[in-house]
Amino acid sequence: MKISKDSIIGLVVIGAIAILIWGINFLKGFNMLSSEQNFCAKYERVDGLKKSSPVTLRGYKIGQIKSIQFSSKADNLIVEFSISDEFQLPKDTEARIVSSDIMGTKEIQLLPGQSKLNLSTGDTLLGSMEGDLKEQVSMQMLPLKRKAENLMSSVDSVLSVIQYIFNKDTRENLTRSFSSIEQTFKKLENTSGTLDTIVTGQKTHMENIISNVDSITTNLKENNKNISNILTNFSSISDSLKAVEIAETINNAKLTLKQSNDILEKINSGQGSMGMLINNDTLYMNLEAASNSLTNLLIDLKNNPKKYMHFSLFDTGKTVYMNSNKTKKKLDKEKQTHYRVQILSSKSQVDLNDPIFKGYKKIEEVYYNGLYKYTLENTQNYKEIIRKLKRIKADFPDAFIIKITPED
Repeated sequence: MKISKDSIIGLVVIGAIAILIWGINFLKGFNMLSSEQNFCAKYERVDGLKKSSPVTLRGYKIGQIKSIQFSSKADNLIVEFSISDEFQLPKDTEARIVSSDIMGTKEIQLLPGQSKLNLSTGDTLLGSMEGDLKEQVSMQMLPLKRKAENLMSSVDSVLSVIQYIFNKDTRENLTRSFSSIEQTFKKLENTSGTLDTIVTGQKTHMENIISNVDSITTNLKENNKNISNILTNFSSISDSLKAVEIAETINNAKLTLKQSNDILEKINSGQGSMGMLINNDTLYMNLEAASNSLTNLLIDLKNNPKKYMHFSLFDTGKTVYMNSNKTKKKLDKEKQTHYRVQILSSKSQVDLNDPIFKGYKKIEEVYYNGLYKYTLENTQNYKEIIRKLKRIKADFPDAFIIKITPED
């Protein structure tokens, strides 16, 4: 039998309509090809729950909402939803409306109970609602609100007490007390600054004292045995002195001291060779001149041996020539020699009134070998310049003596 074209077109249209209906329902979440269970739940309000919203069990979607409508008295909302018949739920299962995301999208979450009997299609479940974000925040903030109210009440009581205590007289007394405390702290600050200045100024001395005490203690500890031996020897000496004639020993000591004093008096008065050597600068200068002359003679002898010694094949004698003019000039030059103390040298010129010279006067400036040299004192007496150097070193530790000899 041959099927007409109109029949084929009709069948195709019917099939397309069926597929369209199935597709629309599938997109809405209704699978017409699978078997489902239908249930209801009553709510006072649904707070944004919509048709086709998911129904979940432990976070897994097992169905969706089919319809939402008012009851006959319009006092409740009846929500009808379907779930897959693969799932069997206890009779006391609770259908709770919850928020599925932070934006407030609603869904029904099934909370299975403990009953051993299962639900049947068409049963009505116990409906409940999870508190929304506003309610949750309110519930969380309620204890804080109560605590804040109690705290404000306590603070108000404390302020009342403080206001009662800190009256006008008390405030004036406190003002005077704080003023006295401020003055006390200022005095303490000044005292602390003074003590700090004193300690800083004497820091080096204190460190030296502590170092010396530590050194003495260490030496005493290290030489404890030697000290004990010394004390033992001293005790033995004391015992020995008791056994000898003390008077004779003392007389001999007095005689020795008298002789020593006589010798020292002669030396101080310039008597004898030792006295002349110590007190007479001329003798010292002559000795120094003789030493310099001998040095020059040896140098000249080394450089010009033929000038002083003559060798002959038949004559075994020698002839020595002394340059008396040079020796005389050398002695004259030594007599004109001066000594000064150099305290500073600098590549640049320094003002003679500069504080670096510490108030010293009669400072002489000499430019020599690219340096400005500054010297003090002027004497021909070497011992005198030594004494002056010791005094000057207290202010200029690097000072030293220079010898000034006239040019040839």
